[in-house]
Amino acid sequence: MLNLYIKSKTVIPDTSPLLLILMGLYDKECIANFKRLSNKNYEIEDYELLLQFIRKKKILVTPHILTEVSNFATKLKENKFSEFIDANRPILERIDEEYVSKTNILSDIEIIKFGFTDISIVLTARKNNALVITDDFPLYGKCKQIGIDTIHLNEILSQKEIFKK
Repeated sequence: MLNLYIKSKTVIPDTSPLLLILMGLYDKECIANFKRLSNKNYEIEDYELLLQFIRKKKILVTPHILTEVSNFATKLKENKFSEFIDANRPILERIDEEYVSKTNILSDIEIIKFGFTDISIVLTARKNNALVITDDFPLYGKCKQIGIDTIHLNEILSQKEIFKK
């Protein structure tokens, strides 16, 4: 099943996968000590596997995803947020961003259940035929239910032998 997604050209990482990527690019050692990632038991190897998975793919985000990542990153110890942004500026500039209007988000009947960020991901993935990478089971289920290609981060991390070749 995972092999189908390896060929996807465009990926939309949800907040936690994008935060894992950016935190690893900033300082791999922060992954185990950063509350949002350590609560999910992410490790340096997980970052490296995710980075390998998205290699050579177009990364697409919405402003909502970036806002959530920024809000979490401001919690870096010792006010290291400016270093985090500076270290990630080159990749952030290369990532494509698609704006989804609040009107479109609010018109989705499941806005109350999923919120602005998840609905923006669903609408953007549908429009761009993109693969959603998430560690959020409700979003994963929603995407699967409506036919959007999605992969749970655990599916990537459980296939370590594929990426070690």
